Amino acid sequence: MAAAQEEAKMVGTIAEEPVDLEGSFEDILPPLSEQETLVEGVFTWQINDWYGMTGNKYVSPRFRVGDFEWDILLFPNGNRNKGIALYIEPHPVSAEGKEEKNDKDDTKTNTNEDAVSNVQEDTTKEKEDTTPDKNWYCCAQFALILSRPGNDKETNVSNKSHHRFDAMDSDWGFSNFIDANHLRYATKNRREPILNEGKLNLTAYVRVLKDPTGVLWHNFMNYDSKKETGYVGFKNQGATCYLNSLLQSYFFTKYFRKLVYEIPTDNESPNNSVTLALQKAFYQLQVSNDPLDTLELTRSFGWDSGDAFQQHDVQELNRILMDRLENKMKNTPVDGYLNDIFVGKMKSFIKCINVDYESSRVEDFWDLQMNVKNMKNLTESFESYTEIELMNGENQYAAQDFGLQDAEKGVIFEYLPPVLHLQLKRFEYDFNYDQLIKINDRYEFPETIDLSKFLDDGSKQDRPVVYNLHGVLVHAGDISTGHYYTMIKPNADDKWYRFDDERVWRVTKSQVFDENFGLNRLPDEQLRQMTREQYQNYLLARHTSAYMLVYIRSDREKELLQPVTKADVPQHVIDRVEKEMKERAIREKEIRDAHLYVTLVVYNVKNFINYHGLDPIPNELLKFSYQDLTNDKELPITLKIERTAKIEDVCKQIKEHINILQDAPAKYWRMGTRQNNTIRLAELMNFDDPDATLESVIKDDESVGSTLINLYVEEPYLDLRILGALKSEGIVKFQNVDDELLDDVRTNFTTYLAKLGEDNEALQYEKSDDTKLIFVKLFNAYKQQLSGLGYMRINEDETIENLAKTLTRILNYENLTPNQISIYEEINIGNTYPVSQKCQFYEAEIGTGDILSVEVAQDKSKEIATTGVPIYDNLLEFYNYLEHRVKLRFSKVSNSNDDYTVSDEEGENKPDSGQTASSSSSDRFDVWVNANIKYSELAKIVGANTSINPAFLKLYAIYSNGRIPLKSKSTLNDYLMKDYNCNVIPPFQFEELSIPLKEFEHLRPIKFYWLKESYIHYQSYEFEVPDNCSVEDFLQKIQTKIGFSDDEKDKILLWTNSGYEFKGVLPRDSYFKQVSKDYLLFGRVLPEELDLFNRFEEYDSTAHSNSDSSVNVDENARISNDNLMNATSQGIVRHHNNPEFDGHLVIVSQYFKDMENRHGISFLFNILPNEPFPQTRDRLHKKFGLGQKEFSKIKLGILFSTPQGRSFKSLQNYSDEELERLVLFDIMSNLDTIFLDHPDRLRSHNSHDRPMVIKN
Repeated sequence: MAAAQEEAKMVGTIAEEPVDLEGSFEDILPPLSEQETLVEGVFTWQINDWYGMTGNKYVSPRFRVGDFEWDILLFPNGNRNKGIALYIEPHPVSAEGKEEKNDKDDTKTNTNEDAVSNVQEDTTKEKEDTTPDKNWYCCAQFALILSRPGNDKETNVSNKSHHRFDAMDSDWGFSNFIDANHLRYATKNRREPILNEGKLNLTAYVRVLKDPTGVLWHNFMNYDSKKETGYVGFKNQGATCYLNSLLQSYFFTKYFRKLVYEIPTDNESPNNSVTLALQKAFYQLQVSNDPLDTLELTRSFGWDSGDAFQQHDVQELNRILMDRLENKMKNTPVDGYLNDIFVGKMKSFIKCINVDYESSRVEDFWDLQMNVKNMKNLTESFESYTEIELMNGENQYAAQDFGLQDAEKGVIFEYLPPVLHLQLKRFEYDFNYDQLIKINDRYEFPETIDLSKFLDDGSKQDRPVVYNLHGVLVHAGDISTGHYYTMIKPNADDKWYRFDDERVWRVTKSQVFDENFGLNRLPDEQLRQMTREQYQNYLLARHTSAYMLVYIRSDREKELLQPVTKADVPQHVIDRVEKEMKERAIREKEIRDAHLYVTLVVYNVKNFINYHGLDPIPNELLKFSYQDLTNDKELPITLKIERTAKIEDVCKQIKEHINILQDAPAKYWRMGTRQNNTIRLAELMNFDDPDATLESVIKDDESVGSTLINLYVEEPYLDLRILGALKSEGIVKFQNVDDELLDDVRTNFTTYLAKLGEDNEALQYEKSDDTKLIFVKLFNAYKQQLSGLGYMRINEDETIENLAKTLTRILNYENLTPNQISIYEEINIGNTYPVSQKCQFYEAEIGTGDILSVEVAQDKSKEIATTGVPIYDNLLEFYNYLEHRVKLRFSKVSNSNDDYTVSDEEGENKPDSGQTASSSSSDRFDVWVNANIKYSELAKIVGANTSINPAFLKLYAIYSNGRIPLKSKSTLNDYLMKDYNCNVIPPFQFEELSIPLKEFEHLRPIKFYWLKESYIHYQSYEFEVPDNCSVEDFLQKIQTKIGFSDDEKDKILLWTNSGYEFKGVLPRDSYFKQVSKDYLLFGRVLPEELDLFNRFEEYDSTAHSNSDSSVNVDENARISNDNLMNATSQGIVRHHNNPEFDGHLVIVSQYFKDMENRHGISFLFNILPNEPFPQTRDRLHKKFGLGQKEFSKIKLGILFSTPQGRSFKSLQNYSDEELERLVLFDIMSNLDTIFLDHPDRLRSHNSHDRPMVIKN
């Protein structure tokens, strides 16, 4: 954009005819694809004296193209650079200006001087006659060409561009069009200079384009979506663009919006009601002029900021949200209505070809997942979805009563819903690369599609079943990063809009369809020939594609898209939203008017004596120190006062609000935050001149904030010295400094001070300008409470003992002496130190605003009144508690299946033996404790709240990755996050044990994986057992929880893995103390393997009793001798490697590509004598549990023993005949290994992904 520091000078003339340059208009300025031309024009600016242009900026006379007059801006000396700068600028012309300009076209051919004057005159008249619309704009292509007069075709230089011109961005061009020397001199590519004796031609080609959407090349600065389109968007919370897109799609499914409005939510809160939050969001979209945030909605989901920055899957969100709404609709007038519009039916069938038999199952679907890979378009995907699979040969179907039969297997649709959601499978897991990938290939979808041919012939649904596209959810990016937005056709007309978070704008059909089909990968050779801009455009097109399509059935289109009016919205939703909008408008007005007012936050001594935390007043940074310890009496009053108010009126208002007599003396202190983040008195405000304005006082004091001021009101007659004197003189009798005393003295201060007499020592401190004002707090050990006591003026050179003497008069203790009082300075959090009474105040560095806290030596005969535990015996311990206070929320563990946990029934029926206690008290409670509290003390607190013996309590800290048990010798801080604060304290749970916790902690945790029908899927359990627990006892212990029968129990094989490698079998008479704690334990009903193992064990016992020969074990094949039991059992199996037995037990191990990359479960498998390998493989497939298609992709290999050592052989490159002759029993010994090479299908795609949950 051209600089605008000085006015441009007009020079030169516009030629009657533009110069003849080689090529047509289209050759010089090629049309942009898919853009419609409104008008074209070309003109030549003739400059006759280049060397005479000594200024910085020049402008050409104007030339009209369409509804705009165009001129060229020239910077002969460069625009902030060395090259010549050229720009083009349009000027809108009103109807009057057009007529006037048409009459003056002949001025273009005047001489240079005349042209300057005439055009300037014309421009002046135009300014008088026309007032162009400030919202004007023009989308245009242009080319600017410098050419040599007399040889324009041969000697020229050109450049072209396009731009959206408007009032804010009115010119566009090239800041470095050409080096100035290239005008004056010939170059390698130009045999003569462009200048011809100081003359130069500048030709502009202009093509004004139609802007069908209103946003062609828009930069979206100051863009108003509501004004331009009638719609508003959603703000992005961080990574919620996928949520915003889905919400907009549902909003414009207008029938669905009406259904949501009909769900009763009158008595619900949007913070925990998804339905109400959704109703409010929908209504706000209807009536709001500004983009909305989704904070309330995501809060109703139970999400935190972490969820807002975690991009989830749209299909998953769609499914969960629909499930919540469907549940909310039950037993309401709209029960089942969601199914009517979103749910279709499909039939899965197997139909015999040669006999009359069909097995089928009809299922509901909310959406359909359509294959994209290797598909050209949506029709092909539907054909693939309903493709018939022929079951014949070895894959014949076992039909009931007919035996094995040839059959057809497939899926057909019984009913297609009015609103059809199609999830395009752009993201797929690539098992070869072991990662999730995005399919970017071109995949087309139509605006209208007839799905009649995919309906079952027996379907009762009316035909044709034609769908019109109304929504396209788009993903731009790759698998790790990306952005979602949506294209929506809100009505039955042909207007499409793009909803991209906050912005909404019109789009063309090409932008809806062609730009979201994706793009096939181009050959590398073609990519290498691209320019950088072309390659970037290629990447953008390839990575931008539709992810979800929303089609509406044509026969229901009119009904589903009927307008939603205010009458459809529940009145309570309207009231809530309108109330919030009014409150927002008030807040915005307050912000706009804030410069007219000053907010005074006013504290006084009453607030101080009712405050029980750190600092003299509540400090938001130290909220944990006083939260739940106050009764709101510590809160200040807030006054909003005009800046122009007089100080006299300000003081009057303050006194009225805190009930001070108008004639009572008062001083006003500004409070500020020190460098250590504590709040203290900062300085005395200059309120001496009653006629001064508040604004003038603020301006005079540069340290005072201009919009909000914390004020502390000092009332001299409430000084602790004066209160002590009133009590010692018998003028006022009181036990404690409380609200009643302060009100009495405030009302009668004149009388009381008169009785004291002007010469009383207590009154002299107020008269001196050198005194300092300090705050005094009192720790009451009997109440376990730290409270403000008051303030006192001091001289720096007096000793701190004088404070102690004053307190002996005020405090309600018999025969109290200064020696019984200990004094500490509260500096900041973590820094409270004792001060000596013998010190002077200045020696202790105590001055205005500082806080001294005192405690009185306890009378041991008095009982502490509090029932809370633990008890803090002294002030320093209590300060430590305040500084580390945390609020714990406890709840009872529900549905615990632990064998050592006392159930509710057991707790109620069990007699009180003194060892345990029934948990009949509170199941939920909150408690404040010191973060450094020991477990034993915390257990006492929980026991007091639950009536459970603390020794039998088990406590848990609950985090997102699981619950963490607290150890008996730990402190609470061990389970809190580093640099914790009140917002990140986890919830806690408790349960009652049947044995003491210390005994329970010596139990051994066992993670047990129970396998039922495969080695792919399992159920995991956690148990605690003593070290002396046998395997037989363990099976009896877990039988009830897992649910296997007595017959199955006798057939269960238990074995261990470590690092995905097989470690050994656990015989029934072995003990867990023999098993490494690092091992994982697996169990499955395996009668053949168990029987074979038991026979090996029996034979081994016989061999050892009849022979003294040593066991010959292949050391290379043995595992590490981590424990006696495992090494012995493996020795048993290896020793009896004898073909006369009924089988060999071999290990099956899994890896992917590299044997070091182990995964999955390693297990035992029996290989049988005389069994061909294909049959062995089929048995392994059946036990392994993977589908036929996936198992066929696994590469098998064997590791076996030979006289020369261990040898590995792949089984991939053998013919069927060779495999049929292969018998593994003849090759492999016991504990040799069959390897399965395949990807880990149990691995999470992203271990850091948080699962999506809508909690409410």
